[in-house]
Amino acid sequence: MEASSGRVLWRVPWNTLWDLNAVDPIIYEGRMFVSSGNGVGCALYDISAAEPRELSRNKHIKNTINSSVLWNGLVYGFNDTDLACVSWETGEEKWTTREVRKGSLIVADGMLIVLSETGRLVVVKPSDRAYEPLTEAQVLGGRCWTTPVLSRGRLYVRNAVGDVVCLDLRSASR
Repeated sequence: MEASSGRVLWRVPWNTLWDLNAVDPIIYEGRMFVSSGNGVGCALYDISAAEPRELSRNKHIKNTINSSVLWNGLVYGFNDTDLACVSWETGEEKWTTREVRKGSLIVADGMLIVLSETGRLVVVKPSDRAYEPLTEAQVLGGRCWTTPVLSRGRLYVRNAVGDVVCLDLRSASR
C-alpha cells in the first residue's frame, strides 16, 4: 500500500480455513515469508518487483499460534505440532521435532528461546543439522500461546489465564 495515498500496490492471495491468518510475515532482502496452520503451509515470495512472484511453497511450517523467526538463512517455526527448521532460500526442511509441541519462539543473543504451549521453556542452539536443546525448565502451567518477551535481560512469559513469570537471564549469561 502506498502510504501517501492509500492506493494498493499489490496483493498476494493467501486463503486459509476460516480466513485465519494469525501470524506475521517475515520480510527480508526483498522477500516475504508467509505461513498459516490448519494444513495450509508456507510460501516465500520475491516482492522486489512490481508484482510479487512465488519462489517456493510447502507444508514444512504451518504456524497456528505465533510467527516464525529468521536466523542466519534458516526459518524456525511450528508445523502445527512440531518445531521445524527450513532453508530461507529453498524452503527445504532441515529438521523437525516433536519435543516441543505447539508454541512460540524468539531469537536472542544467537539462541532460540522457545515456549511450548504447555509452559516449558527451552533454549535451543540454532542449527541446520538437528534440534539442539541446551537447557529447559517448566516455567508455567496451563495453555501458553503468547510469545516470550525479552527486555533488559528479563524474559516475560504468560499463560492463557493471565499468569506472568519474569525470568532474570542476566545472571545466566555471566
